[in-house]
Amino acid sequence: MLKGYYDTKRFRYIHNELDSSLLFERKGAEKIRKTACFYGEKFNVYIDTSDGVNEDLDIYEYCGRMLKVVDDTCDKPFLFFKAAYSPERSKNVVELANSHGGKVIPFFKWSFNDSFYNNIFDKREMIINKLDKSEKEYDIGYFCGLKAYDYPKPSSSNPLVSWTDHRDFNLPGSSTNTGQFVNYSRKFLYDKIINSRFKVLYCKKLNYFDYIKESFKCKVILNPPGIGEYTSRIFDQTYLGNCIVLRKSSYDNGVSWKNHIPEIDFNQDNWENNLEMIINNYQEHGNNCKEYFNSSWTAKAIVNYLTDKIEENYELS
Repeated sequence: MLKGYYDTKRFRYIHNELDSSLLFERKGAEKIRKTACFYGEKFNVYIDTSDGVNEDLDIYEYCGRMLKVVDDTCDKPFLFFKAAYSPERSKNVVELANSHGGKVIPFFKWSFNDSFYNNIFDKREMIINKLDKSEKEYDIGYFCGLKAYDYPKPSSSNPLVSWTDHRDFNLPGSSTNTGQFVNYSRKFLYDKIINSRFKVLYCKKLNYFDYIKESFKCKVILNPPGIGEYTSRIFDQTYLGNCIVLRKSSYDNGVSWKNHIPEIDFNQDNWENNLEMIINNYQEHGNNCKEYFNSSWTAKAIVNYLTDKIEENYELS
């Protein structure tokens, strides 16, 4: 039995599956920010639900959380399930884990939005049946604000962590404010599509159900990156069987979405032609998105993946 400490609100999507498993037992609130900590006699398990890093910043992910985990393990081996994993951007996190008896395993993101659970989680088929016959008035739906996102710069005392990591994870060293990176990823994509050949529905601010209703009027939904490359719109739309398009990145889920959810490299000259092919086949892509969710992104599938990976690495007794 692994004794767990995590925020039930943040882990609400998989909490019931964890709770019904014979392997996990929740004992209390989170010990490490946005992280589930599970303690066994011979090894520990951690689930990181943070966002990764937006690839426009062209930096590696910071290691503040991993340094906190290393300290928390008390020299026991550990598995670190990383919900936003990139073989490129997570490089320093992986190397730090490996050097302290740990192993990083790609994991899954899910929605932390209360409105998802209050409005559609238990009404999936009803909403699909109600809205699936909506007339497709637009090629692309883009639902987000266009504000720039700030991201903390490295610490002056340790370049592997951000200056805010000292505060967030109680790390030694200087927490002096070294400034912020600024990224305009959402505005960049907006400028691309609004000046393209496509008919675009852009909405800055809608209540959640109106966002869902409007998304069914679009052949494809474009995922807007934020602090990281993932947003919960990927989760929303695959849950409902709509075609969502991601900008090409190195990020992925534990079970890859690369062959199921379409990606577009908006830096390529032929991005419009590539996107047009997806739009012309949006129903097939939408079915693929839904099939991926059903096979790999349900709470049961996620916890089964978690359990299988633990059993692959450690003998359970």
